[in-house]
Amino acid sequence: MSTPTPTVTVYTKDDCRQCVATKAWLTKRDIAFTEVDILTDPKNLEGAKSLGLGSAPVVIVSFGNPLDDVAWAGFNPNKLTEYLSTTNTETSK
Repeated sequence: MSTPTPTVTVYTKDDCRQCVATKAWLTKRDIAFTEVDILTDPKNLEGAKSLGLGSAPVVIVSFGNPLDDVAWAGFNPNKLTEYLSTTNTETSK
């Protein structure tokens, strides 16, 4: 059984170094992501806050089942690698 390809959403804001670093990490590895600006619409900010995370970027990796989604705040190359590395063939479940 193959693991579904995750979808990635990154909640960002202007003048955010960690947002820039996260997007650069993803882009460098040709990982598609959806960027959502938390300052252009109050609903975007509320969506990020509803996860209990208070700083940008908020990264959400979805595997198709909301119970399996993973989210964190800030630039975290360790988590990016763990959940999105194409060379990581091991599963933790």
